[in-house]
Amino acid sequence: MEDKSNYYNERSAGGVVYKIKDGQIWWLLIKVIKRPKRGPVRAKRGQNNQRFIYKLPKGHLNPGEYLKAAALREVAEEAKVEAKIVKKIGSNDYVFKDAITKEKLIKKVTFFLMEYKGQVTNAYSDAEKIVGRAWLRTEVAIRKLAYDSEKILIKKADVFLKHERKNTKTN
Repeated sequence: MEDKSNYYNERSAGGVVYKIKDGQIWWLLIKVIKRPKRGPVRAKRGQNNQRFIYKLPKGHLNPGEYLKAAALREVAEEAKVEAKIVKKIGSNDYVFKDAITKEKLIKKVTFFLMEYKGQVTNAYSDAEKIVGRAWLRTEVAIRKLAYDSEKILIKKADVFLKHERKNTKTN
């Protein structure tokens, strides 16, 4: 078996957070300002060149932190919610170039399906500017998400939850 411990340059974790309201599944997305690519960016007079995207809450592991702890912390920080992990729902690999060294880097993000438990009021500090949070039904969440890999995670989580709810009703 091949050792993959040094395969990834970065590790992150995040949450696919849901709640059941009026018998429907709702998904929590965060709305962030998408930074423009490097280089001169010129907005026309009177226009704002900022772009907003929706995505799942996620972030880097702190030194010595485990994936589940990091995922719960990131959801609390970015989405302002307390959640309970249900199960690991999937992982995504991202390949990108370091802005300074131009070196190819590989980042692995592990996502956990999480059930919403309540709001939190912790302070948030990150380079990424979060401008909103939204609870959306499955179809809308999939349409709004910026990244295809995260759309796949929502679809997978939705199928899992519907199957679990169906089994709970029949037992």
